Amino acid sequence: MLKLDDATGEVLWSQQYASPNAENDSAYALALDESGDIYVAGRVNVAGRLDEIALLKFANVDGELLWTAFDGGAARLDDRALDVAVGPDGDPVVTGLVQNANGTASLLTAKYAAADGSPVWVVLTTGLVNDASGDGWIGVDDDGDVLVAGKAWHSSTSYDVLCAKLAAADGQQLWRVDWTNGTRADDPGAMLVDAAGDVIVAGVTGGDYLTVKLSGANGSRTWMSTYNGPPGWYDLANGLAFGAGGEILVTGFSDGTGTGWDIATLGYDPGTGAQRWVRRYDGPAHLTDEARSLVLAPGGTLYVTGYVYGDVSGMDQVVLAYSHPDLTDAGDLPAAPSTLAAHPNPFNPSTVVTYRLEAAAEVTLAVHDLAGRLVAVIDAGRREAGTHRASWDGRDGAGRAATSGTYFLRLATAAGERRTVKLTLLK
Repeated sequence: MLKLDDATGEVLWSQQYASPNAENDSAYALALDESGDIYVAGRVNVAGRLDEIALLKFANVDGELLWTAFDGGAARLDDRALDVAVGPDGDPVVTGLVQNANGTASLLTAKYAAADGSPVWVVLTTGLVNDASGDGWIGVDDDGDVLVAGKAWHSSTSYDVLCAKLAAADGQQLWRVDWTNGTRADDPGAMLVDAAGDVIVAGVTGGDYLTVKLSGANGSRTWMSTYNGPPGWYDLANGLAFGAGGEILVTGFSDGTGTGWDIATLGYDPGTGAQRWVRRYDGPAHLTDEARSLVLAPGGTLYVTGYVYGDVSGMDQVVLAYSHPDLTDAGDLPAAPSTLAAHPNPFNPSTVVTYRLEAAAEVTLAVHDLAGRLVAVIDAGRREAGTHRASWDGRDGAGRAATSGTYFLRLATAAGERRTVKLTLLK
């Protein structure tokens, strides 16, 4: 934990915390109260169990550790805090994943007294997906009621958005919804509570950006919007913020036309969910680019941060700055390229690739790994207009069997036309 001077960046103080076992301690989220004191939520290693949900309070002035609070599931397995917020009464609330003895997981939400960290209430919400990369979010409305979200699973509807509202005083569940967009897989990636107490969730539904607004009164859907990138492939939102006038700002990654995954940032009308604008950014290597967070500065500049792949430097941090609200979607989406497909996909041991050219062109059809490294060239040379076929037998350019996993199939022409699809090799 560091505090930096906001003018010079000088370290004013630093603080570390090691649990009694001094092992596997991690911080996952941070929140400030009105006095600037800091709450850090994460996990610590505790004797007699694997990991436990932890909340630590540090003083704003000098970083002094004021108190610690720990909690966890009855199975005493691998538990961890995922998000923290501070209510209008000044008391912090934290939510996290606890593993159950039967292999399932629950969302543990707890409220603590700001003065000394003593528990006010602790509530378990069942049905959370037991995911090692588990996600969960928390927010507080103006009445102090607590809104939490996570990912649920139902055999009839696949992954769903779990959202619940808990009473400020005692944690009583006021409502719960497992929201689903039919049978499509719905995976939340971020959550916010707006000024009216409604819940905004961003994520993915059936391979498209998902942004859904749920009523704070009862959890019913107010509106839902989706975004499908130019080639109609895979798009996932994982960053969410409010813009001027409550506008909903969403970012993440979206498959581009011959550019791999691009950073796609959108703005939605807060009342109707209508898309107002979209901006796409493709990194220099035309590979995997992904945003993780965004914020609208007081002067109107929209900052988006994440990573891009460089031509020679690999994965690099990136910060994008957009003029806002003067954003339009004109010219953002390039024209559709030649068709590219692989069947079967997933495959073992080989897959047949088809692509169509609208005009004769020099082409290169190649397989790359997730880091963008070339695995094999499966077709190259001048090809006439029309449909062409090639195949990949799951081997690299030296004839060695590739490992099972995900790869990118990329078609490029000398005229600059690019197309990418994802391949999954099973062993």
